[in-house]
Amino acid sequence: MSVWSLALSVALAQNAAPPGPNPEELIKKIDSTPDLKGKEKPFEIASSLARLYFSQGRTKDAQVYAKEALASAEPALRFYVDQKKALRSGKPTPDAEAKCEVEKPKEANLVNLVELAKNQASNGKTALAVTCARKAVAGVPEVLMMDGNASFLAHDYANARKAYEKVLATFDDVPDALYARGALTIDEKPDDVKALESAKVDLEKFLVAAPQARQGRNAKALLERTKAGIAAGGLSKLKPVPAPVAAAAPNMMPALDKATIEAFQNAPSTPETEAKYAKLIDDAEDALSKGQYQEALGGFRQVMPFQPTNPKLRAGMAWSLVKLGKPMADTVWRAALESPEAIDALGDRLKAKGDVEGAKALWTRLAETAPGYAPKLEGKR
Repeated sequence: MSVWSLALSVALAQNAAPPGPNPEELIKKIDSTPDLKGKEKPFEIASSLARLYFSQGRTKDAQVYAKEALASAEPALRFYVDQKKALRSGKPTPDAEAKCEVEKPKEANLVNLVELAKNQASNGKTALAVTCARKAVAGVPEVLMMDGNASFLAHDYANARKAYEKVLATFDDVPDALYARGALTIDEKPDDVKALESAKVDLEKFLVAAPQARQGRNAKALLERTKAGIAAGGLSKLKPVPAPVAAAAPNMMPALDKATIEAFQNAPSTPETEAKYAKLIDDAEDALSKGQYQEALGGFRQVMPFQPTNPKLRAGMAWSLVKLGKPMADTVWRAALESPEAIDALGDRLKAKGDVEGAKALWTRLAETAPGYAPKLEGKR
């Protein structure tokens, strides 16, 4: 799992659930509404439903509404593309955005804004039509990315790539799709040098287009790892690079916006949900002890959105990535080093489950990367 996968697992959405009723209660009401799925609905409604379900980890349901939203936006999207082709080298004037306003702000939806754009086009104002059409489809890239992210999480790489590439083919101002496609390529073909070269180009373009992006640190680290993998003939040929404990920092986990973190941390917690998360972690550790690293990673990933700072969870996630040899294993391991005792305890549990060699390997890595904690591991390695 790349850092992109982990970031998705922690966040599952780039925006918090909409304000108002408790998201869980709201979803219960929506679920009880007969035949809501499939009914024609405005883009704004369908995309909001997709975002709501995505924020609560129900990615399959989110995709249903995302696809409905994209279907309703398709005519506007085609118009935008056609107008861009007609514009060719022309550019909108600086005040063009101000001319794309409907009379009533509450009516500034996709349908009304694209109608305004069509009126501009019919009057020969192609540059202004492009600006207004782009404003009309402003929410489409997010929905496309959401659809792609959901496919990525389901290991449906073909459809994830299709969504990211549609963003890149349609919009020239959404660099996140470059990062997503690059990380997807690395995750999908870690030992294909040509694929890694392609991913390298995507990551480099992303860093040029969005140097201040919140994923910048992750992108730079992933780019360096990719370059090393190209030189070595594949990422699996690279050895994990031990990092000194001084490199560990409070924010070494993939950067997330504050709203996203708060949305998940404020999600309703009950004894039942806490028990469910604990069971998922225990089952994932069982898989770890049996060498079923991908299965273990999947279990930890289910809990991560709701307990991103849980040391026990971080330790398991980090060790899974290390054993799988994934590109960002070192970065995630350093994040887990914030609580070396949690990694130590994971070793105890692995040993108790019969994975003696795995426990020793974990303790050895812990001693090497956290020398200050090493004395506590005497006799364990």
